[in-house]
Amino acid sequence: MATMTTTPPRITGYAARARWETVRIETDSAVYVGRVYVPETKKRLSDVLCDDRPFINLTEVSINDTEGSEAFVAINKQYVRTVRVVQEGMGNVVSIGSRQS
Repeated sequence: MATMTTTPPRITGYAARARWETVRIETDSAVYVGRVYVPETKKRLSDVLCDDRPFINLTEVSINDTEGSEAFVAINKQYVRTVRVVQEGMGNVVSIGSRQS
């Protein structure tokens, strides 16, 4: 019987253009570091931050630099102060507007 070798499937089309961004989000009460999904329809992280949805969904989230991580956290955009893209110690700050108290 012949042994079959398996190779990982090649991702093409829609899934190849979508991506994950690792971000650091600061609110008044905590700092979150996690991954945000940026679908093909949005193209940029700022498109995700400025859409009509009230929450930013994060996966693999560290809260306040703790050792463990949460699988999923949804953050209300109304409470976000800053968003920083995390790439090998570098980052860009993105402002999503003034908050209303």
